[in-house]
Amino acid sequence: MKFLALRQHFLPGEFPPEEWERPQPTRGLLRRDVWVTLLVMAAALIGMEMVLSFAPAENAPDRLPSYLAMCALTAPLAVRRRFPIGSMLVLSAMFMGFGIWMPAVMMQLAPQITYFVGLYSAVTWARDRRALRFALTGVILAMFLWLVVGITNAKLVFGTELDLPMAIETSGFIDPVIAYAGYNFLVNLFYFGGAIYLGMMSWRGAWQHGVVVDQAEKLTEQALELARRAVIDERLRIARELHDVVAHHISAVGVQAAAARMVQPRDPERAAQLMRGIEDSARQAVGETRSLLRVLRHEAVDAEESGEAGTQRSPEPTLAEVPALVEQSGRAGVRVELIVVEHRVGFLDEVGAGLGLALYRIAAESLANVREHSTARTAVLSLRSGRDDTGEWVEVEVTDDGSPRPGTAGGGFGLRGIRERAELHHGLVDIGPRSPSGWRTRARLRALNTSSLSTMDNGRDR
Repeated sequence: MKFLALRQHFLPGEFPPEEWERPQPTRGLLRRDVWVTLLVMAAALIGMEMVLSFAPAENAPDRLPSYLAMCALTAPLAVRRRFPIGSMLVLSAMFMGFGIWMPAVMMQLAPQITYFVGLYSAVTWARDRRALRFALTGVILAMFLWLVVGITNAKLVFGTELDLPMAIETSGFIDPVIAYAGYNFLVNLFYFGGAIYLGMMSWRGAWQHGVVVDQAEKLTEQALELARRAVIDERLRIARELHDVVAHHISAVGVQAAAARMVQPRDPERAAQLMRGIEDSARQAVGETRSLLRVLRHEAVDAEESGEAGTQRSPEPTLAEVPALVEQSGRAGVRVELIVVEHRVGFLDEVGAGLGLALYRIAAESLANVREHSTARTAVLSLRSGRDDTGEWVEVEVTDDGSPRPGTAGGGFGLRGIRERAELHHGLVDIGPRSPSGWRTRARLRALNTSSLSTMDNGRDR
């Protein structure tokens, strides 16, 4: 705990949890360490030869032991990532041993850099942080004792006395022995402290990099999930549109075909008129279905290349096409009265495309339900608009006075689609039987998204 407190004091910022382990180095890094070690070893040997070339012969170390010492001091760098704590301990032992036996070799630049890199590598790559703390503590204490003994008993350690001038012979204010000891302690403090500090920063940087990578992967997964959900939502929207198209047109085709079959013997002209209605409904159903399915294609189909003008995507229906919807329903055998009430003139003409499409589809689905599931031959389609405390609204209502037709119960997908469309526009839905007979489908949608959804369902799902 004391170590963690000191670390947080001198190295502010977020650190990895104790259980975190740095991933092992890749084989590429391990191979690179070997080549780097060979290059450092060659540079160290060249530097040692240069020292032997300009140093006085009586003070120069022996060539072969110096070369062997240089090779031994640089060799642990080859495994500094694979065995970081072990290479640090080996380097520490050789640093002290060669410092006593061959001080002239240890004063060279290559051994100093090698040992610094060994300390740094142990701190930044050690996976067992507890073992690292024990090893570092032992190394620092051993170096401290070695330095103290070397200064206080130079003859025992180095075989020579400290050749320091008397205080009267210097220009400083500090005693030479104290200044020499303080200078050595200061150099070693920056040496060991710098290696440990840089190692800790690299270790923390590796953890932060891993956190960023994990977050990036999670963001990628979330983006893929959002894209998948968007695709699903689009498919659900297209499925709802297809259902409404089929319910609207195909039900009309069925009703008109049955009526044509019954009136054909006694009224051929009426039967022909019904057949033309079937043709119109089928053509419109095919056109709208093609328009919706084109959304699923990755490339747009050029109508000129395909030679089919009908494959061009037509605009989505709007409120302006409601009269045509009423007329088509009349040809299918259900006479519809259209009632339009606006709280201000021209409001329905200003309704947005999305809201207009939702109102049109709700009206078409409601009329299709009348034709398919009711015995009624007449219906009333009302379009109203108004304003309340929460803003402006538009309402579509379809009522009939018929009874449920036996054996025509559906799966409820049409009513579900009405509710979903109302939900998209923060609307209120009221679906259920009327008294004393008949059925009502009413949906009030918000012209602006200022209200929350409220759904009332009073009866059968047809």
